[in-house]
Amino acid sequence: MRRVAIYLISDGMGGAEQVVWQTIKGLSNYESIYLIVNNEITSYFTNILPDNNVLNIGDVYLHSKKTFRVVRFLLNNRYYSLIPFIIRLKSAKIGNYLRNNKIEILHSHLDYALYSSLYIKKINTNIKLFHTVHGAFGLIEDKLLKPLLPLSRFDFSHVDKLIFVSQYNYNLYKSKNIFINDFKIIYNGIDFDNKGGYFRPVKTNKIFEILYVGGSKYVKGYDILVETIDLLHESNFENSFHVVVLGSITNNCELVNMIKQRGLEQYFNLIGFVDPPLHLSYFESADMLFMPSRSEAFPIAVIEAIFLDLPVIANNVGGIPEIIENGINGFLGNNMSQEYCSFILSLMENYNSFLLKAKNYNMKIKPKFNAINMYKRLLEIYS
Repeated sequence: MRRVAIYLISDGMGGAEQVVWQTIKGLSNYESIYLIVNNEITSYFTNILPDNNVLNIGDVYLHSKKTFRVVRFLLNNRYYSLIPFIIRLKSAKIGNYLRNNKIEILHSHLDYALYSSLYIKKINTNIKLFHTVHGAFGLIEDKLLKPLLPLSRFDFSHVDKLIFVSQYNYNLYKSKNIFINDFKIIYNGIDFDNKGGYFRPVKTNKIFEILYVGGSKYVKGYDILVETIDLLHESNFENSFHVVVLGSITNNCELVNMIKQRGLEQYFNLIGFVDPPLHLSYFESADMLFMPSRSEAFPIAVIEAIFLDLPVIANNVGGIPEIIENGINGFLGNNMSQEYCSFILSLMENYNSFLLKAKNYNMKIKPKFNAINMYKRLLEIYS
């Protein structure tokens, strides 16, 4: 069995982190899997591997701690970040761990882990470095969607293989002339064995539940969500509705303020972050998934939606069109609230007939996004 260390640095659980969790769970029976992870998210991976196979490198996001918070915030802002320096200090510890466990492949996820891995590879020259590209920040026009680290700080010539989670991501890297040694496109997959028998019933009432996943993150388009709901509120349509919001929501954030300013509190149920897989109960009870995201590589939420035959209304961006066929299992727009409002009203008026069409289409494409396919492709490249 090969020895593979999966390396993740993150400040919370999102789509990429779910993919890592699923990967470890699925591959641990076939490879000797190790995990290198920062303290802020270690709890998400409890009991998934033996303790000896997990290296907790400690706290990375120090500016989020209360002690000296102001000072640390000043050292971690849009002009300067303390995190790369902290990670560099931990590199020797990680390098020793890799050598002591005779790790052959280091597979990094997200920018900070790649930054650290490239530094480590200068010392551990024999190790193979793979990196999964989960996002497109820094390569799209919206300047507010800046990457954690500028891509100019990465020497991709030292990455043995890039793994793209969508055709879109690969095309984007190619168009921006980013160096690619070798690559594979491996779609994100999820394990729905325990949901294989789920059947979305025909809708019999006129109360619609709109699910939004993304909390108060700008990239997820919370402002467009509120604008769309405001238009629905003014449309005087017969059906009633409410919106369930999943994802981290900070106190006094703009999402909450926009809802209050427009007097839309009656329509919103702000749930906040829900640990997977408990969040899937909200997908089951919802009638549609609304994703006005400004950028998406290959969102797990959309894959979860098709496995539960939940119609999707989303921005025609990133890898979403590789999952959603416009007018068949969802609607794809141009991130304009008026257009989204029309999509939602149309879906409400023809819900059951659209649901049947979506179910038939999803049945054909679900195998493509099953975690088993992801495991097989990863095992192929590890070998």
